[in-house]
Amino acid sequence: MKKILLIYVGILCSVLAFGQTNFQKLTLNEACEKAKTEGKMVFVDLYTSWCGPCKVMATDVFPNVQLGEFMNKHFVCVKYDTGAEEDGKKLEEKFNVQAYPTFLLLNTDQGLENQIVGATIDPLEFKKMVEEAMSTSIASLRKQYKEGNREAPFLSNYLQELLKAQMVPEAREVCTELFKVVPDAEKSNREYWYIYDNQILSPICSETMDFLFAHFDQFCESMGEEKVLERISIAFEMKLRDMIRGKEKMDDLDKVIEQMAPHHFNSRTRLDVYGSLAQALRTAWADKENKEKIEKVLVLCEKEFPKIDGEDLVWFYFPVTIFIANFGTEAQYVRVIKLHEYTYEHTEHRPLQIGLGNMLNARKKE
Repeated sequence: MKKILLIYVGILCSVLAFGQTNFQKLTLNEACEKAKTEGKMVFVDLYTSWCGPCKVMATDVFPNVQLGEFMNKHFVCVKYDTGAEEDGKKLEEKFNVQAYPTFLLLNTDQGLENQIVGATIDPLEFKKMVEEAMSTSIASLRKQYKEGNREAPFLSNYLQELLKAQMVPEAREVCTELFKVVPDAEKSNREYWYIYDNQILSPICSETMDFLFAHFDQFCESMGEEKVLERISIAFEMKLRDMIRGKEKMDDLDKVIEQMAPHHFNSRTRLDVYGSLAQALRTAWADKENKEKIEKVLVLCEKEFPKIDGEDLVWFYFPVTIFIANFGTEAQYVRVIKLHEYTYEHTEHRPLQIGLGNMLNARKKE
């Protein structure tokens, strides 16, 4: 009976191992040679040891039998740690990998056919993502682009595929080319809204967003005013937020405030506060020894921060208050601590509260 049970368990384990995605221990050259022989593509899982979603894919997604059968049929599958394995490091650099996990679909010449960025917990959803990636060859589209194809439908299709693959530098380049060939009268058409609705392609002060503001009525006519206002409110928020926390320079601040002035959307009152805070910070950053200029920043923080939800405030609370504490007077520093204490007691945003708690506890130990 025990022998029968052991045989059954062995067979079951073999079936499960065969059914799951078969990641083979091969170098990239070996994988490409094997794929060429078997008439398949190469599927590369680029991961890192510290990537949580990478671990989820390995333990919960790739073992799925249905996904495994599909992957093993179409690909020679390999995986490389970009922090520890040479092939991983080379592929990371070659294809400018910025996020993990990233999955590469390569032809047997090691050319990129497509890529998928990010994880999912649903094996069948990932199967669908791979099928969609297989249906489009970015390598073929890139070849046509390099050969000079600048027809608007082709560029638009290529751009959308690059966006799906999160190939940002290439997408920006193709978007610029597309913007050159589409007539101004057609740029506000619904078919091109995906460009303006994408923060990567159309941040505030970009050529595309400047065009939107210059033809605002046409966009409202084609897309509806509510949708357009929602989009620009998000774009203004991200721009001002990044300026306040020092991620972006303040060079375009006056232009941002001028562009925002005619438009009324739900978050406008809060964004007006962001604009005032950015202006005060710009002045204070330029003259850090002037305590009066720092005082204007601090007064704004004391007045406005209690009114801003922690979910919004957390983006720039610490850079602003640390600046005041580092360059202000001793009295201004004490007021910053009081602001920390007040915010800690009243915010419902847990990450902000944890950060404040750590800062206050560290001060007590000084």
